Amino acid sequence: MPSNTSTYPLRDIPVPYRYSSSNCGIIDLLSKSQNYTRSNFINSSTSINKNDLSTNDINISLNGQDKNVNNLVSSGVLPKMIASQTLLVNENEKRAREDKAENDGHRRPLIKKIKLMENTNTSTTKDHLVTEEYSQDNSTIVNANTTITTTTVLDDPLPLSPIASSGISTPDEKDLNELNDLGKPKIKNINNDNNSNMGIIFNNHDLQNMDPVDLQRIAYNIICNLNRSQLTDLNVLIRDNLKRDFISSLPIEIAIKILTKLSFIDIVHALSVCTTWNKIIYNTPFLWKHLLLSERFISKEEFKQYKIQLKKQYPLVDNIEDVYKLDFVNRCHILKNWYNPNFVPQRVTLKGHRTSVVTCLQFENDYIITGADDKMIRVYDSKNKTFLKELSGHDGGVWALKYDCDSIIVSGSTDRSVRIWDIKRGCCTHVFKGHTSTVRCLDIVEYNGVKYIVTGSRDNTLHVWKLDQTIYNRDNIEEERRQKKWPLIFDSTSRNPFFVGVLKGHLASVRTVSGHGNIVISGSYDNTLIVWDISKMKCLHIFAGHTDRIYSTIFDHKRNRCISASMDATIKIWDMNDLNRNGPYQIVTASGSTCTRHSRSWKTLTGHSALVGLLRLSDKYLVSAAADGSLKGWDSNDYSRQFAYHHDNLSAITTFCVDDNILVSGSEGQFNIYNLRNGELAHWRLLGDADQIWSVSFKNNILVVAVEKNTQSFIEILDFSTREPIYMTRL
Repeated sequence: MPSNTSTYPLRDIPVPYRYSSSNCGIIDLLSKSQNYTRSNFINSSTSINKNDLSTNDINISLNGQDKNVNNLVSSGVLPKMIASQTLLVNENEKRAREDKAENDGHRRPLIKKIKLMENTNTSTTKDHLVTEEYSQDNSTIVNANTTITTTTVLDDPLPLSPIASSGISTPDEKDLNELNDLGKPKIKNINNDNNSNMGIIFNNHDLQNMDPVDLQRIAYNIICNLNRSQLTDLNVLIRDNLKRDFISSLPIEIAIKILTKLSFIDIVHALSVCTTWNKIIYNTPFLWKHLLLSERFISKEEFKQYKIQLKKQYPLVDNIEDVYKLDFVNRCHILKNWYNPNFVPQRVTLKGHRTSVVTCLQFENDYIITGADDKMIRVYDSKNKTFLKELSGHDGGVWALKYDCDSIIVSGSTDRSVRIWDIKRGCCTHVFKGHTSTVRCLDIVEYNGVKYIVTGSRDNTLHVWKLDQTIYNRDNIEEERRQKKWPLIFDSTSRNPFFVGVLKGHLASVRTVSGHGNIVISGSYDNTLIVWDISKMKCLHIFAGHTDRIYSTIFDHKRNRCISASMDATIKIWDMNDLNRNGPYQIVTASGSTCTRHSRSWKTLTGHSALVGLLRLSDKYLVSAAADGSLKGWDSNDYSRQFAYHHDNLSAITTFCVDDNILVSGSEGQFNIYNLRNGELAHWRLLGDADQIWSVSFKNNILVVAVEKNTQSFIEILDFSTREPIYMTRL
């Protein structure tokens, strides 16, 4: 037989366990060991002395047919080799018995039973095997003894695998020493005939020094003599020995790539697999960053700001990436509290404005900023849950508010002015005048390193202003106060160095504005949505598909789409990557420049029955809220319906806030928190004493709600942080 070891893997399988003589069943031990018990065959009471038992003489009953012997072999009761010896009976004796049976009334031999017994004491006992012959015509029983000879014995089939059979114990050291002391046999002949007698007995040393071809033949012959049950156990043993720890074997880059495909639950289980896996997972910040993103705790756009916040939170940590895993686990505990209906968050109530209605709320970093019709802007500390300061200066109600980075606020008022505030200085730094009516909406965008303020007004126009970058320099705050440098007031646009220009095109009040980079979109009560390029101060597109006033707009800069909500109870989406998807359009002139006018939208989302006044966009969902008391969630990519909720009292939804995991909504007398992972209502009794919910916002563990109670406004701060210490498995 040619040597081809690569096609036969059994030779490479390690032997992880050794077995004692009582478990192995090796016939060689029967002749060499003083104590050997075949416990499966204890069925006899008649004993003879071991010295009287010849290895060449075994008494066996042949009171039956050959096929019954084969049945005993297949069932594992009788070793195959002994059975083969049994069938080699002297033909003359067999013929004589058959003649005798014919003379005695054609009695037919039948195997009744086979008994074999060996005791563990110094004397070995065995039953004489008796043939009981049954007459076909009467019940007379005739006994006869038959003796056969055997010259060669084989080992029993392989023992059960300890993996598959947990009942088999590992032998102790004494048993192993007894096995190792057995004499080394000589291999004289290897026969490929599966049914031939093999006088081969070997130990582990023989296996290690054996020719691979011979080893393959031996293994093949052994396997051919196993029954189905034994083959199953052998299969388990082989399969387990062929398994490899791919994470430890692969290059670390590939291993991490594989681990990033796992969910957090799988990662938790993987931490407990072994020390190697634990170290790889525990000490790989990239994996924890991936989990923060995949579990929707942080978006890619927010990650830069997120790292800044971590540095403030952990100032003593040199490498902020080492904090990813700790922050991720903390966020998991916090999310669990959000989802637990029985969890009661810590609640702090702070006094609000002098009026009952809070018109706008911003929750950024550690600041909670609110505006109201009492002309004031109030600032709270969300970390310490305290009131910080009140900013005064507007001569009318504050109806628009936007927080910029590093403690800068921009506000718009019914006094037609735009003001810039510095929380750290505690004062107004700039006053821009130019609108001729209420400033109803505003947004801050950044393009080519310059920040722009875009304001929309009831005078049908949008104004664009530059944000003064010098306000971020606070090196000489005391000197500025002595000189009374602030605020810088510009009564007209002509004398204002920060004024960029006016965008004209709407025919009615500008109700909403949003943008990113140099693109700004505005929605108006003239039922149109206009796309502007503020770098060129020109109109790009006019979308005129709505049949009633537009109340909310979103510019989805990732997908380059415009989204609007209207009093006509619909949400419309326009695709700016391919304008033809929106339907036929015209080239028109507006504000001195040419642009496209579209009378149809790419998609129209329906389902609300009243004014859709609120829109929010997360990475996963587009959510709309309407005056009919309903909230609807749509997939942010294909806009398929994902969920729908209704407030019980069917009152208009006045506010909501959403991310990919949580939805919080408020209306008159109702405040709900929804679990977006399973679609269930998680909390509904947290603010049962509030008469009206005006505005909500949340980040991580802090939920901020502006409410009205007994005609007074209040700021409710709810803390969902865990109150138990965080422990991480470290092997």
